[in-house]
Formats: sequence, structure tokens, C-alpha cells
Amino acid sequence: MTLDQRVTLGAVALSAVYAAVLIVLSSPASFYTLDDPYIHMALAENIARGHFGVNIGEVSNPSSSVLWPWLLAAFDKVGLILWAPLLVNITCFVVTLRVMLAFCLPRLVPQGTGATNILILLGLALLAFNVFGVIFTGMEHSLHVLLSVLAVTRVINGKYDVIALAALALGPLVRFEGAIILAFGVGAALIDRRWLFALAAIAAAAIPFALYAMWLASIGLPALPSSVLSKSAATSGVIDGGGGVLGGLLASFLKNAQSEAAPLLAILAIGDIYAIVKRTGRDRLIALGLLAVLVLAMMLGRMDSYARYEVYVLSALGMGLVHLLQGELRVLLTSRMRVFILGAGLCLLGAQLGPWVIASTPQAARNVERQQHQMHRFVADCWRNPVAVNDLGWVSFRNDAYVLDLWGLGSERARKARQAAESGWMDALVKDKSVDVALIYADWFPDLPKGWTLVGMIVDGERQVTPYANAVQVYATRPEVVPAIRDCLRQIERPGGPAIVVRERT
Repeated sequence: MTLDQRVTLGAVALSAVYAAVLIVLSSPASFYTLDDPYIHMALAENIARGHFGVNIGEVSNPSSSVLWPWLLAAFDKVGLILWAPLLVNITCFVVTLRVMLAFCLPRLVPQGTGATNILILLGLALLAFNVFGVIFTGMEHSLHVLLSVLAVTRVINGKYDVIALAALALGPLVRFEGAIILAFGVGAALIDRRWLFALAAIAAAAIPFALYAMWLASIGLPALPSSVLSKSAATSGVIDGGGGVLGGLLASFLKNAQSEAAPLLAILAIGDIYAIVKRTGRDRLIALGLLAVLVLAMMLGRMDSYARYEVYVLSALGMGLVHLLQGELRVLLTSRMRVFILGAGLCLLGAQLGPWVIASTPQAARNVERQQHQMHRFVADCWRNPVAVNDLGWVSFRNDAYVLDLWGLGSERARKARQAAESGWMDALVKDKSVDVALIYADWFPDLPKGWTLVGMIVDGERQVTPYANAVQVYATRPEVVPAIRDCLRQIERPGGPAIVVRERT
């Protein structure tokens, strides 16, 4: 069995075993570490029905990716939509690992023997960067990492082929930050005088996005998803008006400079600056391009949500430094002790990224099952009528009742009203949509309507990893529905599950 085959088999086995642990500790119906993948799946199941939105009859764009929900929709046709994010992410992880090995081995082990040390170092780097742990978020990040690594490694190798073109063009369609890697690839192509490739890459990315934006406008939606506009002052300033772009970019950079990813990013930046000083010619320009990638990622992206937004830039820069510092790394790789010290140093600097995620993933999946999945059970198994929430995913997935997202990911009207702090906006929306119950984190909404009645709570007493809080408050928006809400809360109570607290007097 070849090295590639052994690595592939090991990666698949490790992923499968870890997934099995999550399923056993949480639930066969709910094993992802975030509520967010269920947003994509809720949108995808409606795409498969011919509708774009989480509620039938109302268009919305809550997905953080252009392509991801459409990819998942294909799995809905064969009844595998719940498993689709896991299967796709494991596949992407395995292919990413093989691409990294194919890039690193010729540079660090040119004779083709003694690859053990590089396998150890690469494994520890993947742990530190959270390339493995991000699989189980159920999001599009593993695919984004694969495309980023493919694009950067092929551009560095001077391979301006169909694979490089596809990776560069698809990156922004999988996650908008892919535009940063696209800029790197186009810049390198221009340096190498590959004018046609640079033009083709820009066109292959821009034309689909332009058509997508035009289609969104034709159905009454903005060019960017509600999830992006809800979380970014800079982008919402451009789309909704009002400016604030430069201030938003600076604030984002400063916030990311204080994030848990900052120590690893700083080390990679130092290595890249060293390469800028020590290397010449094309390699110096590659190093400058990678530094620009890092700066743009910190200005345009987020690095504050369970170590998933920064994985692509850590992986891309890591591959870049393997090329730029291959001579220095070869010296380090001659000693097993130095390899362990370097790898352990990366894991220490990234302790709050990959190592923390791997350690906490089982509990995070269990949290989602014991909170958001119970909200889904309340609605889908008992209430079966319109509800209001601020966590859109599990409540919308496999549920045909109307879900009003008060935070705005699934409702443009709610997003704009919340961000504008319109007076009485929540009452107006729930009355318009005939919503009688709200399952929310009450302290997200300082302007909570005074006429709402707290009926009970879903309380998970276990340690919380990814949910905002351990308790979801359940409100009646009209006094007349309080008894029915109490009955549904009691119905979802189960031995060993989260505590269902019902207020008998209101």
C-alpha cells in the first residue's frame, strides 16, 4: 500500500470513528456542533422543492454560501440531506490532506524517503489549524479549505490549468472570502504573464456571481445573504446605505488581531515577512501576496466563531511557507525532537483553535441536540403553527410551519427592522405572521414587547460550548395561547433530556 493510500485510509477511518462518537453521545438525528448547518439544510430542502427560502411562499437568503445549499439540495433527492454535510466534509478533508502531501513531500523530503517526520509535523499543523475539527460543524468550510489549498499550491507550482481555474473561480461561490484567494491567484498569474488565465479566472468567478445577484434582485432580495448583512457593518453599509465601510474594515482588523487565532496568524506573518526579506524574484512576490491575503482576511473576515472562519487562511499560508521556507524546514525535519517541538509549538499557539475544538466537539454536538433540536421537537411534534426564533436552523429544518427569524437571517424585513431599531417592530411582525409563540434568548432583545408572557424555558444544565446560553425562553405573544404552550413544553420533556421549566402562574 502506497503512502497516499495509507494516509487516505487513515483519514477516512479517523473521521468515521469520530463521527460515530458524536452520534452516540448526541443523537442520530442531531450530531453537528452548530445550529447553522440546519439553516443550510432547511434552505436546501426547499430548493429541492423549487422554492428559495426557509419558509414556503416567502423568499429569503439565510445561507452564508452561494453554492453550498444547492449542493446539499442534490442530496435531498436521494434522502441523504442530513448526512450530506458530513459526507462532503470528510471527502474534502481527505482530498485536502492528499493535496498537501503532494505539495510538501517534494519540497521537504526530496529523496522520497523518511517521510515520517513530515507526516508528524503535518498532522500536528492540521490539528492546530482545525482542519479536522471543522468537518463536524456541518458547514461549507472544509470545501472552502480544499479550494483554497488547491488554488494556492497550484499557483505556487506555476500550474495554471483547469483545476487551478476551477478552484479560484469556485472559492468565492463557496464562501465570499474566497475572493481573497482569487485575488492572490490572479496577481500571481499577472506576474507570470499568464494574461489569459488571469482574465478567465476573474470572468469565471464574476459572471456567475453577477448572474446570481441579478436573480436575487429579481425575486426581491439583496445581492448578499442576510447572514452576511446581519453580521457585518461594512457590507450592510454598502448594501443598505449609510457607509461605515472603512471604519468597519479597521474595526474588523483590530478585533481579529485580538482573536484566539491571532498567535498562529502572527507566527505565520513573521515567517512570511522573513521570506520577503530572504527570498528574491518570484518567491518574494509570492510572499508579498500571501501577506496581502493575511491582511485582507483580517479586514474582511471573522475569526470568532468556533475556529472555523480562519481555517482557510491558516492552511493557505501554511502551504505557502512550506514552499518559501523549505530549506529551513528541511533542517528542522532531520531531528524528530525538533519536529515535535515545532508541532507542539503550533498546537500551543493554536490551543484555542483545533485542540479546543477537537476536545469540545462531542459536547458541542450534544448541546445542539439538547437545545435547538428540542426547539424543533416543540414546533414540529406538537405546536405545528408559526413560531418566532432567533436560532433559525433546527426549528426550520424538516418543519413546514412558518418560522419568523427575529434576528433577520431568514427574514429581510426583520433584519432591517432590528438593525434600524424600529419602534414596536417585533409586535408588528408577529401579528402580521400570526405568530403566537417565540423561542428566543431574551437578552438578545432589549426591546422585548411588554405584552409577551414568559411561559417556560428549555434549560440544558450541561456545560455549553457553542450555544449562546444554556436556556431558551419560551414566550406567548398572546395570553390566550399560554395553556397550549404549556402542554407542548410538557410533551417534549423526556428522561435524561434538558430540563423543561413550565411557569404555572403567569
